[in-house]
Amino acid sequence: MNKLLSVLYILSGIFTLPIITFAQKDNSPSTKTIDSIVNKTLCENDIPGISLGIVRDGHTFYFKGYGTKNVETGAPIDSFTNFLTCSISKLFTATAIMQLIEQGKININDKLTKYVPEFKMKGEGYKDITIRHMLTHTSGLPNIGNKHFIHPENDSMALTTFAHKLRKKKLSFKPGVQLNAKTYSNTAFDILGLVVERVTHQTYSQYVTSKVLLPAHMDSSSFFYQLINSNRRSSPHKKKWLTRNVRVSHYYPDIPQDKPCGNLNSNTYDLCQWMIYNLALYNNPTLQNGILKPETLATMWTKQETIPGYSTSIGLGWWIVESKKFGKYVFHVGNDPGYSATLIIVPKNNFGLVLLCNAVYPKEIIWNKLAIELLDYCLKGGK
Repeated sequence: MNKLLSVLYILSGIFTLPIITFAQKDNSPSTKTIDSIVNKTLCENDIPGISLGIVRDGHTFYFKGYGTKNVETGAPIDSFTNFLTCSISKLFTATAIMQLIEQGKININDKLTKYVPEFKMKGEGYKDITIRHMLTHTSGLPNIGNKHFIHPENDSMALTTFAHKLRKKKLSFKPGVQLNAKTYSNTAFDILGLVVERVTHQTYSQYVTSKVLLPAHMDSSSFFYQLINSNRRSSPHKKKWLTRNVRVSHYYPDIPQDKPCGNLNSNTYDLCQWMIYNLALYNNPTLQNGILKPETLATMWTKQETIPGYSTSIGLGWWIVESKKFGKYVFHVGNDPGYSATLIIVPKNNFGLVLLCNAVYPKEIIWNKLAIELLDYCLKGGK
């Protein structure tokens, strides 16, 4: 499983679900063990802070903050402390696209240029990019680095301006390329955000907030860092490797073009709601009028493309692992300067786990070691 998740390290109104309920006892043996696992990881790896959320059987089993949201102030982390969720944001973009597919406003096999006709790049290959290619990281679109960040006049122009900059770029691969570590594309999900805008005639953030976040009771989440209550913000951190000194980096990656691929600000309370919502859809196939139809979610959690040599595959936006130890689970991880995160759902166990961290240097620990240890304890032992 470590090897599988490490692939992503290289990839650098009618239907309403209940509000979170709680099942754990704060001093139960299981929660004491969870505390021990997380605190040990925190101390051994010089991690400033972690927020953990665990859901089971339709309610929140446990959530808690560990460490500090800012090493300069020592302010403690709790379940409402806000973090950049990084590439976990892609799950919300994929959900928005699938909503529009359900409504008949998008066909997953249509070309990108049908919805954004002015989209152009060097060469002719871009004309063959489909919506499916973009959801499965097989579009061939390159990742665009920091030097290509944009400064739009307003949010409504961010994705259009970014797409215009791609006219000077070439595809990295032919559309439909075999999925592998190098085909992962943040750019594809940013442009999917532009598709959402063109189809709905709203900004990406307006649509996803009203049609995905709020219906899932994610009331404290936002694509706008400045809208987060200052008392709820966490600070990004970096580490000097020679001195092992951890300090606040004072750079928050609030990037206008990257809302669809990695700029959702959230917390473990809200993300527990998100996992509960998805598991309710999975476990109740007759439910109607939710964020998605249950059959749509099932398709998103079904293998679409595989990575040769690995048990990791991708559905539609969600990564999938067929684990001998835990069974099938779906997940996404993420990292940005100052942050790392992982979210895992094990459908057959009606279980989900989210870890948010305000540092990027321990990302493989957040993605792999700590996540696996908690999965192993919760699914095999802790109740």
